[in-house]
Amino acid sequence: MAATSAYTLAEATEMLTLCKTALRELISGQAKAYRVGSREFTALNIDELKDWIIYFSDIVEALSGKARTTRVARVVPRDL
Repeated sequence: MAATSAYTLAEATEMLTLCKTALRELISGQAKAYRVGSREFTALNIDELKDWIIYFSDIVEALSGKARTTRVARVVPRDL
């Protein structure tokens, strides 16, 4: 049975790119937390972004067919 996902390959690739960009901006200090009027923005922390990157990279790998799978072969030994 094949693995199923709610994402297409294009969507998962786009989300992976967005997560990597957000991590790059968070590390460089461009996106932390700020408030404008009554609205407030707080960026994700680095550990959460790393988890999302791992999640989406696994989905991209599975959907692109590059994931390694174990193959099981059934062999019936015969005495010749």
